[in-house]
Amino acid sequence: MNKRFAKKLGILLLMAMMAGIMACAKTTSTPIALSAGAVQVFYSVPTNREYTELGLVTTQTGQTIFHDRSAQGMIEKLKAEAAKLGADAIIVRSANEGTWGLKGGGNTGFTRGNAQAIAIADRHGERSEGG
Repeated sequence: MNKRFAKKLGILLLMAMMAGIMACAKTTSTPIALSAGAVQVFYSVPTNREYTELGLVTTQTGQTIFHDRSAQGMIEKLKAEAAKLGADAIIVRSANEGTWGLKGGGNTGFTRGNAQAIAIADRHGERSEGG
């Protein structure tokens, strides 16, 4: 009777360990990247939709005269970064245009533009009109 009990106990323990291992299995989901053109832009917190914040996205302009230093150019970069996170919209926090030209004292130079936004996704998978 002891052998039978030990065998049943061993099988029971093995099944419990297997169940424990399976319960610890982790599933991860990869966000579905949207195209940057599909990402809406908000300049204030949208009140007409429930959303989840996915993270902060930032960008900075380049160093040469040929880089786009405009606020709109930086917002397009923010949209592209947010799309990689699976966001369907961004809330712009700041967009400071870079400059190129004469500084005080006749010196030439530039300042980099920078921008940041919060990447968000609709909680219900619905899209609202942006603005």
